[in-house]
Order: sequence, then structure tokens, then C-alpha cells
Amino acid sequence: MGVEPLTKCLVAGCSHSAGFEIDGTEDSAYNRSCSFGNVLSSMLSLQAHNISLGAQSNSAIARTVIDYCKHNTDVAFVCVGWSEMTRVSLPSGHDVDHVGSNKTVDTYTTINSRFLEINSGWPGFTDYEKSIMPYWHEFMVKQADILDLITVKDILLLQQYLDSKEIDYVFCNTMLPYRPTRYTEWYWKLIDESKCMWDHEGFFFKYKALGYENPKAQYWHHDEEPHRLWAQELFDHIKQRTT
Repeated sequence: MGVEPLTKCLVAGCSHSAGFEIDGTEDSAYNRSCSFGNVLSSMLSLQAHNISLGAQSNSAIARTVIDYCKHNTDVAFVCVGWSEMTRVSLPSGHDVDHVGSNKTVDTYTTINSRFLEINSGWPGFTDYEKSIMPYWHEFMVKQADILDLITVKDILLLQQYLDSKEIDYVFCNTMLPYRPTRYTEWYWKLIDESKCMWDHEGFFFKYKALGYENPKAQYWHHDEEPHRLWAQELFDHIKQRTT
């Protein structure tokens, strides 16, 4: 059997990378086509394959990319939008449905069904989820250093995996702040800065501060223009390192 041609730009992240609410709905084919990762894919003359999932933690994002690349050999480039450090990926004894709110994801990596993704402010759907939320919300506030450490390890893990497979990539921050601490600085120094576009505020907060508003969005997501601008910044960053 022949080797598949390298045609895909794999796009991974949370709802911001999926383009949630660009058109006012959570997930749609239009939203994904206008997301910064898909726009970047076109700039790179590659086929976008957007596997971003709304509400995912950084652990889930790293897991998604590795799982996809393990089973597919046509990935030429990977664009990852890292999310909030405070999100928790909790092992679950029962399968969790992440497809319901991600109906147009290009490929759903079923490994994520083994984990419950917990965000600040989310009350949970089932009685069990609602019963554990107070503990985990308090954990997010009191144990931020631990969650920072988990995220930087996930970033390093994915970097090492992609490097080992000789897959090119760019990492950016959609919400996560770049803030090395005494606990994480050692790890941050191991991350290849040439393949990272760390903005002081991150995609969401940067364009919010610049006055961009999406009146169609209920959950604080940008519309087409910030996505286009961020894609251009990513493209310029990639071209700068290759010239």
C-alpha cells in the first residue's frame, strides 16, 4: 500500500479554533471554514482538517492531535490553538459525549470520550456532573500552579511527538497566558519558540481589547475578521522562520 500524499493542515484546539459562534451558532461548517486555522490552511495551500472540540482542555487538545496523527499519515502541518490552563480533563468511568456540541467536526477522536472536560462556570449536565463541580471549580482557583504545570507539559509532549514524526507545526495561544513561573520556567525553556506564536493576551483577549465585537455570539467568540487577522499573523510568523 502506498504512502498517502501530505495534503492536510490539521487544526486543533477548543471552540476558538473551531470557530464557534462566527455565524451565531455554536458549531457549523461555515464557522470552521472561517476559523483562523482553516484560513491559515488555505494560505499554506493545504486542505484544512479541523478536529477542534468546544470546551476542551489543553490535555484533550494534545491527546486529540496525537491520536489523529497515529492513525493518519497525510498530515503535512499542524496548527494548534492552546486554550485556558485552568480547564481540567477528568478521567471518566463512562463515555462522555463531546460530539453533540461539535456536530461538524471533521474527525472525532474517540479517545476523548474517556474524559470529562471541566471548565470554570460550567455547572454540568447530569446529576453526577453537577455534584462534583463545586469541588473542581474550587480546585481550579486554588491549584492554578498545578494546572499551569500540566499545560506546559502537554505542550512539550506534543512538540516532542510532532518533532519525532517530522511533522511541521505552529502553536499559538487562544486564551492561555504565556506566564512562566518558578514551577514551569524549566519546561518553557524546552519549548521551541520558533514554532510558537505566543501573544501577550491571546487570540480572544487581544481582539476583544482592540474593540472587535460579535453581536451574534452568546459565549464570547469572535466573528470572521479577527479570525482572518490571526491567520495572517500566523502565516507571517511561519514564513518569517522559513526565509
